[in-house]
Amino acid sequence: MAFAVSADGTRIFYETAGSGPPILLQTASFSTARHWEGQIEAFSKHWRIVTWDYRGHGRSEAPKEPGRYTLEHVLEDLEAVHQAAAGLEPGFLGGLSIGGLVSLCYALAHPDRVRALVLINTGPGFRKPEALAGWRRMLERAALRMEERGLVGYLEGRRARDEILGLDPDSEAAACARAGTLLSSVDGLTRFARGVAGPVPNLIDSLHLIQAPTLILVGALDRAFQRAGEVMAAKLPEATHRLVPDAGHVLNLDRPAEFASAVTEFLASV
Repeated sequence: MAFAVSADGTRIFYETAGSGPPILLQTASFSTARHWEGQIEAFSKHWRIVTWDYRGHGRSEAPKEPGRYTLEHVLEDLEAVHQAAAGLEPGFLGGLSIGGLVSLCYALAHPDRVRALVLINTGPGFRKPEALAGWRRMLERAALRMEERGLVGYLEGRRARDEILGLDPDSEAAACARAGTLLSSVDGLTRFARGVAGPVPNLIDSLHLIQAPTLILVGALDRAFQRAGEVMAAKLPEATHRLVPDAGHVLNLDRPAEFASAVTEFLASV
């Protein structure tokens, strides 16, 4: 096991495989490094794949203080992982859902460290306060369900299955993703939901500053992020936008071959 130490002393779990330029992968909320296990073999042939657990998730430390769960802390965690795993060598960043927003924020803060971005079923935040309020209410409902039912019970819910385990919750890939989530604590995940995933910033008017080539992948069955994908494609200077048929929110679990092919082709072109 490898751990990076973040700026506030939190120990963050990460793993690497392969060699070459690094590709750092950020998960959705409530998911862990195990979410990407199906991509390790394909990606490690060309790059040094770096996967990690957010604070409060999986094998990373879960601070008790709610104030240590902010987007700024998570960006410091990503920086610590990047330093420990690749010496801050410029690399590729890929992110699903909140992981895409984390990747966008990192690219804005450290453009010299990011060679390209892969954004998967994600968005740049909300322009309208009422839309953000609705998003935060959704995360609060998820946190309450976890507190009431525990992680096993939470993962039995339809929405949780669709957003963490994919369209086939009985698949081997979904079993890996489930096992990673079950390594977490309810307290860690709910603090992350309320402090990081809920109060997301509005990056819409900053997207034009990101010069890195960007691949935007959206599952055709994930209607919630289709408009967000179109907005990012219109505002990012070097964006390629692709809709993946028969894929929902957890695109890399739903269509692993198509996902690996699209990402490999894009990053090879960069």
